Amino acid sequence: MNQLYQKGITIKSLKSYFAPYFAGMTRPTANKFFLFLLAIISIQGIQSVRFLYTWFLKRIDTSSCLNSYYYLLSEGKISRSLLNQITVRIALSCIPE
Repeated sequence: MNQLYQKGITIKSLKSYFAPYFAGMTRPTANKFFLFLLAIISIQGIQSVRFLYTWFLKRIDTSSCLNSYYYLLSEGKISRSLLNQITVRIALSCIPE
């Protein structure tokens, strides 16, 4: 990962905000998933993994290839049900009681 992104205050804030998603992941998986989330936020949507890789991820993460992101999303390294639960928990925490 580019060092510039690791030292930025906005990036640190986003990483701490998304920290619940990374709880059960290894450090490389968490970094790759964070970059994927950052790409979604930056481009404001997902047209395809290839599109995110071409226009964002390839420029930030020069050590990974497109297939590594496909592998990250397809091989069960990330539990979809756990992602759903965390997303709902974060969304509910934003609503005042």
